[in-house]
Amino acid sequence: MLLYRHKKFADLIAVSALVTGVMGSVLVSVGQAHATGSSAFSMRVTQRTSTPAGHVYYCANEPKACARHGKGVKILTEQNWKQLVKINSSVNNSIKAVEDGQIDQWSVYVKEGDCEDYALTKQRELLRNGWSSDSLLITTAYLPDGAYHAVLVVRTDRGEFILDNLNPLIQPWQSVKYRWNKRQAVGNPQIWQSIAGAPNQRNGQSVGSLNPKPR
Repeated sequence: MLLYRHKKFADLIAVSALVTGVMGSVLVSVGQAHATGSSAFSMRVTQRTSTPAGHVYYCANEPKACARHGKGVKILTEQNWKQLVKINSSVNNSIKAVEDGQIDQWSVYVKEGDCEDYALTKQRELLRNGWSSDSLLITTAYLPDGAYHAVLVVRTDRGEFILDNLNPLIQPWQSVKYRWNKRQAVGNPQIWQSIAGAPNQRNGQSVGSLNPKPR
């Protein structure tokens, strides 16, 4: 019965993929991995680590946005998936990618910004639509070229997915070939934790801001 429910949801996601342009086949594989108890279902975090300076200042200015809202992962229904796709696309198209400059300022609802501004705006929009803060974690990583980057990780009962301004597709975290660094802690959005396998922290490294890939 469990496998049937996963197959039914996978079929539903595949139909949604035809409309939204999402990698349906990849999402189906996540559902199958969860059904068989795959250990790669979610990122593994280790110990508490330093909070990015930009996030510290953001929370000082936006304390309500950095409070815990709701608990647990999101139950991923067809409606929730479509909402996720819509918000991801809307935010990616609403912000022009530019570098912050010397001061790495984290902001929401900006006309121009870099990767963390995209991630924070997506997080804020989903919070406004009833998603819990436990399910929406700002996460940093190193890109294949070594640049530092930020995305939004969405935690669901079907796995963890990446909302990224460099890619219009929403993908399972296992399919994104970044070197994961650290992310917000479940239960306290102002605490950050290292992700297993994270490289040694680079002093003075700010979150990178890159232009999205051509569409």
